[in-house]
Amino acid sequence: MAQNQNVHELNTVVVTGKAESLTQSSIESAKENVKTIPGGASVVDLNQVREGRQSTWSDSLGLTPGVFIQDRFGSEEARISIRGSALSRTYHGFGTKVMQDGVPINYADGMFDMQTLDPNASRYVEVLRGPNATPYGATTLGGAINFVAPAGYTSPSFVGKAEAGSFGYNKIFSSMAGVAKPTQSGGNAWDYYVAGSQTQQDGFRQHAEMQNQKLLANFGVKANRDVESRFYVAAVRSRTQLPGYLTKAQLESTPNIRNSGAAFVHDNNQRRDVDSQRVANKTTVRDGNNVYEFAAYAMHYNLWHPISFGVIQQKVDTQGGHLKLTNTSGANQFTVAYLPSTGTTKGTSHAPHASGLVTGKPTSDYAQTSTNHTFFVEDKYRISDKTTLVGALQYDKANRKVSDVVAASNNYDHNFSQWSPRVGVTHDLTPQRQIFASVSRNFEAPIHGLAGTTTLATKAQSGTTFEVGTRGEATDDNSQYGWDATYYRTHLRNEFLSACVVAGCQSPTTTNVPKSMHQGVELGLSHLYANQIGSRMALLYSDFNFVGNAAYGNNQLPGLPPLLVRAESLYRFGAAINGKPSIYAGPKLEWVPRQAPMDNTNTVYRDGYALFGFKAGQAIDKTWSWFADARNLTNKRYAADSNISANLAGVNTAALYYPGDGRAFYFGIEAKFD
Repeated sequence: MAQNQNVHELNTVVVTGKAESLTQSSIESAKENVKTIPGGASVVDLNQVREGRQSTWSDSLGLTPGVFIQDRFGSEEARISIRGSALSRTYHGFGTKVMQDGVPINYADGMFDMQTLDPNASRYVEVLRGPNATPYGATTLGGAINFVAPAGYTSPSFVGKAEAGSFGYNKIFSSMAGVAKPTQSGGNAWDYYVAGSQTQQDGFRQHAEMQNQKLLANFGVKANRDVESRFYVAAVRSRTQLPGYLTKAQLESTPNIRNSGAAFVHDNNQRRDVDSQRVANKTTVRDGNNVYEFAAYAMHYNLWHPISFGVIQQKVDTQGGHLKLTNTSGANQFTVAYLPSTGTTKGTSHAPHASGLVTGKPTSDYAQTSTNHTFFVEDKYRISDKTTLVGALQYDKANRKVSDVVAASNNYDHNFSQWSPRVGVTHDLTPQRQIFASVSRNFEAPIHGLAGTTTLATKAQSGTTFEVGTRGEATDDNSQYGWDATYYRTHLRNEFLSACVVAGCQSPTTTNVPKSMHQGVELGLSHLYANQIGSRMALLYSDFNFVGNAAYGNNQLPGLPPLLVRAESLYRFGAAINGKPSIYAGPKLEWVPRQAPMDNTNTVYRDGYALFGFKAGQAIDKTWSWFADARNLTNKRYAADSNISANLAGVNTAALYYPGDGRAFYFGIEAKFD
């Protein structure tokens, strides 16, 4: 006999994950991607950085494995090198592809200015060292650095932050973000992230004033779950005085003074003023197993640069983009891409003037053009649950041309090209522990100023890199460990070397070094005990040498110290906010235990040093937080950077040193509203 049954109809419950942008990867996705790279690669969580001052690139990247970065005079411009990239260039930057949200900020010839980017407006940074940056079309010795801003889906609706401290430093930063969801009847989903900042300082040294204003935004439109287009805009105004080099005697007695040359005395001279605007679009389309990515960008840049040997004015226009297809089928992921870029620099040079004024006819009136075509294919094949083989092949073709209507001797027209293969393997010892190895080719065309103006550097820099390493995490009772360790060795041909032929010169000669060798250890360690004592350390060992050079034998290449250690340890206590104790305090260390050579003949060395600091702060609640950041507590007088020379002949009296900042204290407060 059938029994009556009561049937209850329940409401439908839909469970969805947190929305994520197709064009802006989350930090979690970026960390997972690192595990597929058979070489040195890491992701910097900038929320950790913001527990102290975040003003310079050194603040953001100082604890990143494999990155040598040192502030020059407390401003945004820093000395940066990865694996010895741009080893002998003590100002500006090249040898590394630098990006904001996957779009280059480099000019078409490869040079970049740190002032044109705002680390404060980023959620995290990808650092892909050496040829491991192939997915971004970079085979340079340094690889790629990608600052990634949040999308509206992942950022708080409002962030406001103020910082202030020693040497007249103050900074205000704010951002807004949100999402406009489609209606039930359909439509697109829109999201936005807009950030702006104002920074200024008087500087530790005389003639080191700096101020800048920056605006960065991205706007995304998602037609459906498989199609998204994102637009990027950025504008920067930067005004910076350059205090210049000091002698060693001045470094040790009065490190806060400016260079005593006439060009440094007037406020309007010896400075670098930059205005930059950038627009870009990135569109991602997902079609089954295929993901298509289209990108285009344009950048305009104005430079006013009166310095001791002339007044330089430039207007730079750069355009580029990429077309990329990624197919994932079973255990195989195949990517093919084309990345073109082109740019023109129109500039003049005038004779120097003590007040930084333009006088007389130009000594140089030029147009520099750069064109680049990059093609690459990459295949990642998972041969087992634990092992993945990676193969890649990249072709680069570049042109560098200068037409100078005043100084015809500066003119040149050079072409460079190379095929760069790469083979690697990753093997998972456990789901949390991995070893890897790879062999890769390097390629880098010269930037303007390196290809024939005052130099013989008319060849591209190339080489072969071998690397092996391990990364992972482990837990033992109350301890959690993390590590990222890589050993690399690169044999270079035609390395770019810029060195003064006489002590104290302002316009170094650049040459191609026939053979050189770079090797080193890139180590990052972390330890968390009982969710209370957290420690981080980055150790960078660098060994760079000439190889069988006719003039310098197997001497050390000048520029970087052989060993650099940065570390911090924070004790956390109090009520838990956002998953960890709300109050933190602890010491910081920067240690250079060995001298750095300052000339090719290795007759003069820059001294090592040790700096001690202390950091403390508190998340008052989920909205408000504060920090205090003390640096160089012993007021150590030291050289953060120095110029280099071909041969100082053991004489150490020229103005070659950039002093580091003295004792300093910084304070900040931040508010976040969801």
